Amino acid sequence: MSLNKKKNIVFVSISSDLYGSSKLLLTLITNLKNHSKTYHPIVCVPYEDGLLKDKLISQDVEVIEMPVLKLKRSMLKTLRFGSFFRDYRKAKSILNKKLDGRKIHCVHSNTLATLFGSFYCFRKPMFHVIHVHEIMDRPKVIKYFFSLIQLFFADKVVYNSRATENFYIKTIPALKKKSVMIFNGVERSKRFLSKTESLKLREVLFRSGNNEILIGLIGRFNRLKGHKLLIEAFKKVHTKFQNTKLCFIGSPPDGQEHFLDDIVEYIENSEMTSLVTILPFQEDIYTIIDTLDIVVVPSTEPESFGIVAVESMLSQKAVIASNLGGLADVISHNETGILFEPNNIKSLTDAILKLLEDKEFKELIELKAYQKAQEQFSSTSMTKNFISLYNAIS
Repeated sequence: MSLNKKKNIVFVSISSDLYGSSKLLLTLITNLKNHSKTYHPIVCVPYEDGLLKDKLISQDVEVIEMPVLKLKRSMLKTLRFGSFFRDYRKAKSILNKKLDGRKIHCVHSNTLATLFGSFYCFRKPMFHVIHVHEIMDRPKVIKYFFSLIQLFFADKVVYNSRATENFYIKTIPALKKKSVMIFNGVERSKRFLSKTESLKLREVLFRSGNNEILIGLIGRFNRLKGHKLLIEAFKKVHTKFQNTKLCFIGSPPDGQEHFLDDIVEYIENSEMTSLVTILPFQEDIYTIIDTLDIVVVPSTEPESFGIVAVESMLSQKAVIASNLGGLADVISHNETGILFEPNNIKSLTDAILKLLEDKEFKELIELKAYQKAQEQFSSTSMTKNFISLYNAIS
């Protein structure tokens, strides 16, 4: 089908980085562009540099830079919306000019916090899908605000896990009529590092030798990733297994560098500088995961899914995660990983020790985790489910 006969789907991305929801959006759009004969993706991104925008442009995906109306918690707390509505008028003008009369089959808002699609489609004969990647559980005003956005501004709401779906339907039961659950899809096409390659890279990146055990946390430095919780658990683990080392891979959000500074100071005050390595965000995350022995996802607040957990499972690594939100959908306790009691240092410590003390148990978990990730969380399955959703639009 020629390009001008394809149906246009306008995707609105909250950022141009390549974390979480942006990474999944890239996967979906890449699959649509390469394998769909029906749909033409158009991606709206904010005015910022980032790997998402770079990769889309390199694949000849149509990209439009404009305000995406990112709603921040501070706006709701203070009721100060600044140039919010002025930005909407500007974004609407930019999009309409770029479309130049082309019809839109669907607007797909990638996360709750980008409100352009909600405003643009409101009271128009235009189908709007909100793809929910977050559990907004606090404060209550925010929880209900975003639930009402879904109820009144979306034709369909796609939740990325059962936990996310259940959370919002429990908040407002009427959302059940609009809800669709589509698991996030993750693929690993990159080959595994050989043992020799892994050992060399461990030495270069983490100063970790052949007989040392490397425990890693991959994710942004922010309030909910649980870096301090893992540090405290690691202290106790290290007293029993002195060949263990800890590493953090990730960067803070722009303008929130204080989260990283706080962790660096915490490590120094704990006199653990020689045992902990911090690396900034890594685009080639699978190469990094291949160097790790155990991956920990110690989130202190509910996360809607757990992409790092699935990426690690696809890399045949044992994963320990908080028994919170979507992580409980991803991991089957003591079968494909270990779930620990959230915010509980002893529970996390016991989980790490269990893997260190029982090698056969760890290897069995790694095998089953790999199988589950391939079967339940593939990008092919995710894309097929979205295409089915788009096909159902009249």
